[in-house]
Amino acid sequence: MKKMIFPLLSVLALAGCAAPVSTMDRSDVYYESLRAGETGETQSLFTSDEAILSADDIAKILAHRYTVPPHNRIGVIALGRAFWFGYSEELARTGTDIQTGMVARLRASPRVYDASYLPTLLIPEKRTVGHYREAAARYQADLLLVYQAACRTYDKYRFLAPDEAKSYCNVEAVVLDIRTGIVPFTVTASRDFHARENKEDTNFRETMARAELKALADALEEVGDEVVGYLARNKG
Repeated sequence: MKKMIFPLLSVLALAGCAAPVSTMDRSDVYYESLRAGETGETQSLFTSDEAILSADDIAKILAHRYTVPPHNRIGVIALGRAFWFGYSEELARTGTDIQTGMVARLRASPRVYDASYLPTLLIPEKRTVGHYREAAARYQADLLLVYQAACRTYDKYRFLAPDEAKSYCNVEAVVLDIRTGIVPFTVTASRDFHARENKEDTNFRETMARAELKALADALEEVGDEVVGYLARNKG
């Protein structure tokens, strides 16, 4: 069996390592304006909105000053395709390594005593905040990190170079506090990359899968670093 590596000939370059886009922390000025009564309009102009959240509930949520607990278990849920698990044994193993890498990043935080993926049996079919909170609570997770990864190939570039492809991977992630239902932090990380087919790849699909997995690994690790950075800043 071939050893699972990312050949230098397959991945030409991991370019376009754009800075992640994440939630900005609220400043003290924001809360000072609330205490001064500078809240602007407080009543919705659409009465049907009351069926979802009342004006008082919204005001309470917006005024809440969230503080991360000092010790946390983070549950992780990945939405969408699970890294080509059904394509080959080697790619499946690499997909597992990718998940392990991000968990290791999270566990490196002194404010995280545990981080792990929720068991598949606990992941709710309905993608709502309420169902996610229930699943995480059963897992005794304080925080839930939900992310979705997507990769796309530029067809025009593939047409110009049949044995090469240019693609990008994008990871969107949110942190959900289980006790309050607040989403205090979000982050998006992206990676562009080039791939070239070589003799070690069975076909071009395997070339792309290897390259995309490498890009996803980098993006997910960056997401983990951003979450750890947020936890370090939010000390109450």
